[in-house]
Amino acid sequence: MTKVILVSSPKGGSGKSVVARHLLVLAAQNGLTVLGVDFDKQGTLEKWGNRRKKLREKYPDFIDVPVISSTLQAWRSGLNNAEKYDLVVVDTPPSVEDHMSAITGLAQKADLVVIPSVCTQDDVDSVLPWVSILKNATKNSIIILNRANRRTNSFARIRGSFLKVADVCPVELPQLEDVHVPSGKGLTLLDFTKSRGQEAFEELWLFVKRKVL
Repeated sequence: MTKVILVSSPKGGSGKSVVARHLLVLAAQNGLTVLGVDFDKQGTLEKWGNRRKKLREKYPDFIDVPVISSTLQAWRSGLNNAEKYDLVVVDTPPSVEDHMSAITGLAQKADLVVIPSVCTQDDVDSVLPWVSILKNATKNSIIILNRANRRTNSFARIRGSFLKVADVCPVELPQLEDVHVPSGKGLTLLDFTKSRGQEAFEELWLFVKRKVL
């Protein structure tokens, strides 16, 4: 059966597309057939997928990671394209309050909802209400701390705030200046050997895989 991971956060800049494309590549590298579905009008994940498709025309050794776009209003038909794949990763726009019915419907359909969050108070204030809403839609959601730095005084406080109301992934994604560089060619850190930050995404995949597969 097709498994669906929904990547959703009400806060812009939380790293939804970064998480989505790295999960897609990791799943494909582990032998799964994958599909990315981009419901964000900005099309960040879709544009990345198009660049990857173009790159593979010259360098087919890079693993295939197809991405399609759809609208939140037609999210059911968007997922209908996914039935032949092992895993679908869905990217969504940040303005969840403008698409509440559609995104909560997607959350009910998903096998796992991943909520990326940067470690700032602004993100806490934005994410916590969304977590409360999701509790009525799904029992399987996790917060992933992105651009995290355990050495800062605020890290433990913010992580503690999230732990009071939700499951928090034991793997944090560190601050990586070059995480966006490979995306310009449709790639990720995982498409290269010994990339800085690669290990964190690999550990994230191991955790997510146990939750979903």
